[in-house]
Amino acid sequence: MEGKTHAIGGICLGIATQSYYITQSMDAPETIVYYGACLLGSLLPDICHPGSWTGRRARVLSKGISRFFGHRTITHSILFILLIYWLTSTFSFQYDELVQTGLLVGIVSHLLLDAMTVRGIQLFYPITIRVRFPMYMKTASKAEGIVSSILVVSALFLIYKQLFA
Repeated sequence: MEGKTHAIGGICLGIATQSYYITQSMDAPETIVYYGACLLGSLLPDICHPGSWTGRRARVLSKGISRFFGHRTITHSILFILLIYWLTSTFSFQYDELVQTGLLVGIVSHLLLDAMTVRGIQLFYPITIRVRFPMYMKTASKAEGIVSSILVVSALFLIYKQLFA
């Protein structure tokens, strides 16, 4: 999937998570932090690809990860989710729970979307089995555009439901 689809997916899953999981109301700074973390998490797994949005911003780290692990391996796995959970649990700071939840939600959305592509993901890395949905698509295809549109409509529906239900 392309970065814009991942960004939309991260925000959409973030809205769904806020609607059904986060019970306390959030003020403006908390909302910005949470959705910023969802957005960052939705793009973070592609740090293994030097040409990605994340890879271009952390070029040295991206090239190292790409060279050592390859694309859609460790950063597209349960191991990566556990690593990010551990790292965000290690430090205590203002909004730490919102950052942790947002990052994890964004990463999960990224993995779900990439599992919908022809190549799939190595969810159980270092085991080399690739995981993908039975119905899959090519990156940057019309089908991806449809998925993006569905995500936007879903996000708008969830926002409407939050505001008026």
